[in-house]
Amino acid sequence: MKAETDRSETIKRLFLQDKPAEILISIANMNLPYASRILKEVDTTFAHAVKILSAMEELGIIETEKSGRIKNLKLTPHGEALAESLKNFLAVCETDLDEKEEKTKNIADRTLSKLDQIYSEEIEGKKRLKHKDGVRISRRLAPYERELKRLAKLSKAEDDPSIIKVEKKIKWIKREKEKLMSS
Repeated sequence: MKAETDRSETIKRLFLQDKPAEILISIANMNLPYASRILKEVDTTFAHAVKILSAMEELGIIETEKSGRIKNLKLTPHGEALAESLKNFLAVCETDLDEKEEKTKNIADRTLSKLDQIYSEEIEGKKRLKHKDGVRISRRLAPYERELKRLAKLSKAEDDPSIIKVEKKIKWIKREKEKLMSS
């Protein structure tokens, strides 16, 4: 019982780290996996990959088979079960990211609507703006500039189209305001 508990703990410690999890999934996804292909796939050093692969072999997760100068890697039935479970776990994690993405898009859409409202109320159809009008517009835009920063932190992608639209809309309204103030 003690040996089984130790093995279980070792497996938990091994796969609750990035590189071992990536290595296991890479082995599962490759046709003929071997160490040098794995280390390129997961972007790690040869020494680190070999250390992880050795631990996996000791734990009965992978088997190695020599084919000429290359040591091919193969998942054991236990390794296949672990890889499948890990893929499922990561899929659930991705679902959470998709929900964040949807939330970001919804917030961005509401923000764009409010920005359109500011434009139509403050700028559209006007030939000129006074200084006090420009100050008022800037004050109305300020919360949405803060919202833009918050959206950027919430988003997982630097080039999120929703965020880019909000940013462009704010810049466009500011340019239009400046044009009307200088005329």
